[in-house]
Amino acid sequence: MLKSLLAIAAVSLAVSAPAAAAIAEPVAAPQQGYTVIPVAPSERSGRTRQIRCSVGQMRETNCSFTPLFGDGSFQLDGPNIAYRLIIDNGEGYLFEVFSRDERVAIGGLYRRDNRDRACWVAVERTPAPSRICAR
Repeated sequence: MLKSLLAIAAVSLAVSAPAAAAIAEPVAAPQQGYTVIPVAPSERSGRTRQIRCSVGQMRETNCSFTPLFGDGSFQLDGPNIAYRLIIDNGEGYLFEVFSRDERVAIGGLYRRDNRDRACWVAVERTPAPSRICAR
């Protein structure tokens, strides 16, 4: 069963501006020219670490990788990069991240690349990035 993607989106949309302001959100420190968007402690399954990543056709760059939910899902933050790949039964669903509580589904279905296990590849052609790699 699809892991409550609609619930995640609904929670993101349900947080009103006054409620969001009341949530004490830690200030994220800039990392090599970008700011890491904070992840709620209840979603984090490990600590954030620095990796190399690439999204779509862009060159590989430094990114912050945060594991989520303990199931292979993760958030990538980097220069012009703020994405979550939510994994459910070996398939991925891509979200663009705007803040700790604001995410929008932007891609179709992603599957792990058989030749490069560090990468997830879009199954269908969409405006979303065709490939997400985290090394």
